[in-house]
Amino acid sequence: MGRQCKSTKKLLALFIDEIPDDKLLEFSDTPGEIYSQQNFRLDLQGKTSSGGWNLQIQVNYGAETEALQAMAPDTISGPVLVTLELPMTPEEIREEFRNKIIQPQPQPRKRKRKR
Repeated sequence: MGRQCKSTKKLLALFIDEIPDDKLLEFSDTPGEIYSQQNFRLDLQGKTSSGGWNLQIQVNYGAETEALQAMAPDTISGPVLVTLELPMTPEEIREEFRNKIIQPQPQPRKRKRKR
């Protein structure tokens, strides 16, 4: 099997770098997608009991590599908790995501049954 030309780590780093600042400045109280590209999406999971926002990056089903497709819809980075008491700049939030990359667990491949 050939090596993937784009690694999961590089694709995730690119996604984190490309999240627009305005998507990291204000958050809703309603859970949902904040920003999305082909491989990943930035989701607001909801508010924490202390009133902060729980942000996570998850893998999309339509991802461009088989390795990523096997991880969908799992969280690949996060959570990053943003609070009003300790406001963070967009770059600080990006850095938190870079520091909270989850090592994916290999998914067992489904075997085809012989007939």
